[in-house]
Amino acid sequence: MSNYDAQTINAPNPLVRFAHRNRVRRSLTLALPRLGSGKLLDYGCGTGVFISEVIARYPGRAIGYEPFMTERSSASLPIFDTLAELELRGPYNLITLFETIEHLSDEELSSFLKFAEEVLTPTGGILISAPIEIGPALIFKELNRSAFRCKLSGHRPMELLKAAIFGIPARRAENLKTSHRGFDFRRARNYLGNRGWGTDILSYGPLPSGTWYGNSQVYLWAYRHEDSKR
Repeated sequence: MSNYDAQTINAPNPLVRFAHRNRVRRSLTLALPRLGSGKLLDYGCGTGVFISEVIARYPGRAIGYEPFMTERSSASLPIFDTLAELELRGPYNLITLFETIEHLSDEELSSFLKFAEEVLTPTGGILISAPIEIGPALIFKELNRSAFRCKLSGHRPMELLKAAIFGIPARRAENLKTSHRGFDFRRARNYLGNRGWGTDILSYGPLPSGTWYGNSQVYLWAYRHEDSKR
């Protein structure tokens, strides 16, 4: 078991474990109907848990991109670390961007969107899951992160309170690759819209409340044209 999976789908904390396993199930529920007869690219696939589930159902129709994490949930997964390798294996009906957008700078997100335009089929789109770093769930997230890392939260007490109660995002972390601090999915939606991508909120998780308040995850469908909106 990878160190990352030990913090997520196999975490000792039952609430954390439930949230992450529920995210995988929900991701499959949202992704598979949008796959059609084409291929799926999981951009920033981590250890490959999600693509292993897709491949189990549709052999040969999913690949992953992971340039940073070297741990794998299975050694045989088709995970690549260069964009050139992805381009050779396209085009794709669906790109999934799970737990990744919060780690991208504006410049990196802009580059990703340009890449997506090049490798997606005309009616393809991007399925995004992003953490909700505001609302009451943030307190539980920070407690779990602090316990696992054996160090205090990177949030200042007052900014954590404002984020958890009033939905005012904290400062962005200096290193986006290792922290979620200050990420605001609402700002991310605005950024996508300013670059010609519409976004629909598909659902929140893990609670079926229909609002971000109290939830830890949001799922978005990003599309370029009205005819690709689903």
